[in-house]
Amino acid sequence: MPKIRSVKLELLRHGPPHNQLISPLTRYMGLSGRHEPVTVTLPYEQQSILTLLRALRYGEKDTPTRRTQIREISAAMGQLMEKVPGLIADLSLDGEERFIQLRLVFSASELALLPFEMADAARGFPGEGSPLALQQEVPVVLTREIRGADGQALPWNISPRILFAAAAPPGVGTIPFKAHLLALREAVGPWLPRASAHISPTERLSPFLTILPSATLEQIQTACAEGTYTHVHILAHGVPQPDTSEVRYGLALCDDADPSGMDVVDGERLAAALRVKACGDGFSSPLVVTVASCDSGQQGSVVLPGSSLVHAVHNAGVPLVIGSQYPLTKTGSVTMARTLYAGLLWGKDPRICLYELRQQLRRQDRTTHDWGSLIAYASLPDDMESQLGEFKTIQAHRALTASMNRAHNLTEKQIKGVDGDFDDVIDDIRHAISVMPDCNPEPDASFLAAQENRIAKLCILGSAEKRQAQALYLKHNEDKISGAPRLPDDALQSLERSLAFYRRAATINAHAHWPGTQVLSLSMFLRFHKTKKMELEAPLWAFVEASAHYDLLHPDPSYALWACANLAELHFLALVAGPLRAGDPKPSPERFVTQLVEQAPTNAVQAIALRWQFHRYTHILRFDDTSAAFAAKLTAMLTGPLAQGDAPDEQTSQSGTLARSR
Repeated sequence: MPKIRSVKLELLRHGPPHNQLISPLTRYMGLSGRHEPVTVTLPYEQQSILTLLRALRYGEKDTPTRRTQIREISAAMGQLMEKVPGLIADLSLDGEERFIQLRLVFSASELALLPFEMADAARGFPGEGSPLALQQEVPVVLTREIRGADGQALPWNISPRILFAAAAPPGVGTIPFKAHLLALREAVGPWLPRASAHISPTERLSPFLTILPSATLEQIQTACAEGTYTHVHILAHGVPQPDTSEVRYGLALCDDADPSGMDVVDGERLAAALRVKACGDGFSSPLVVTVASCDSGQQGSVVLPGSSLVHAVHNAGVPLVIGSQYPLTKTGSVTMARTLYAGLLWGKDPRICLYELRQQLRRQDRTTHDWGSLIAYASLPDDMESQLGEFKTIQAHRALTASMNRAHNLTEKQIKGVDGDFDDVIDDIRHAISVMPDCNPEPDASFLAAQENRIAKLCILGSAEKRQAQALYLKHNEDKISGAPRLPDDALQSLERSLAFYRRAATINAHAHWPGTQVLSLSMFLRFHKTKKMELEAPLWAFVEASAHYDLLHPDPSYALWACANLAELHFLALVAGPLRAGDPKPSPERFVTQLVEQAPTNAVQAIALRWQFHRYTHILRFDDTSAAFAAKLTAMLTGPLAQGDAPDEQTSQSGTLARSR
């Protein structure tokens, strides 16, 4: 994960936040890090800045003129930052750092009017002359922050669930509802359970995504009170609030009392709805609120008390609130939803997601300035990178579980003679493997310290590669390629990677008999595939078999059942390879299969997983006709239909059960 350094720029003045116009006479104190404070002034009067800001609202239809006005205000924002000399020194990378988060902290309402996100990099800054937030010499992500914001204490390593609230009441125009829904559906897709005739699409989505297509404030409040949502995505038009003497902007939601009416919701009301909890049990607190709306970050009047909608939601305790300070195009809003959630749900740092989103919006359409309209209020914990590392592992694990179960579903269909498309599931498995931190050959100390978790994760990766090989094998032979069924090269490469993961797990704890069993199985098969010799590593087999025998007497029945399953497979391998040592008793996999069937409860995951493993020995891990026939016999002994047996979440749920990820 890229290292991010945080740099804080504070702009302070005396007096209350409101009731101060922009003026060259107003003095602000500029603070950056440990550098000396400096006095900063703005070169504009209130009316002059409002005239320039009209360009950002597309009030000037002539594109060249509008671009000239935008360049002028961008240069002015850069010159304002240039007046804080310590900031230049702070905006430089050091060592392993790859990004800088520039935290803009102020409470003065008039400063919230200014488009700091569009500031040019001034003299001495990285990427001088180009927009600071877009230059790539030293990637900088700009976020705003309220002094004393309390969102830092919330944990980020929890299971994500999205509330999607959309509204287009009469009189405000259409919204790109379907495009946003598709973007969110694609974002949660890697974690969805396999499709089933017994589960409706809504039921499949509901643990991950709740949809309010004609949202009212009451519906949002009820959803947040009754459910636990980590992310709230709001799609609505931003409109001026009625009955106010000064211009303020709110969200055009549907009216709960009048279906044909409109409820213009300000930031304080929205924040109260998002944070309410049923029965007075504390407060609901989403981690991220994204508002795809024009003017959600627009301050409006600086005379009256109050703030922009995203400012108010952040001030209520939401750690990350993302919106638009100026009009946001429909295309830009869809890009916002797709880019942010595709990264956030995988555990990508939200600051990097914001940087990438600005880049994407800039590339997408140079006739608009959606990239500069984007505004983010952020108050993130100091151990953000550590929390995201843990969350990233959990999400990759969950995605592997879901994709491997979908691979099972396709395998079941092929067993029944029904063709299936393996390309998507293969892509899902590959992506989940690629983002799992443990696939790094030099894992960090946090994984090495948690030995049991590390072994379990390595076994999950080994299982995923094995499942990918199975999907590639089935796809290869489904394509009606001439000749007898065989393993394609990419399937063999997956098995090699699977073996490498299991070896690493076995190296951490040699007594963990599941990775040891898989090392014996895969090394024997890959050696046979290359040399046609069935050779088993006798010393390793004896050691692993003794470890499994020891666990047969474990007081935890789950341990004993896994030991029984591993012994059945170990004895099958010994029977296929032939006598390991003179005078050894004949291996008896049937004995352990029978014992497992007798002792395991109905639909026990150990029996289902072993049944699938023996099924592989009849196809993808096939040695010869004799061994395949014997594996088929053992498969039949394990009663019950082939089903969803490879569920790493079930197999690794109890602390200390290291050998559960088949």
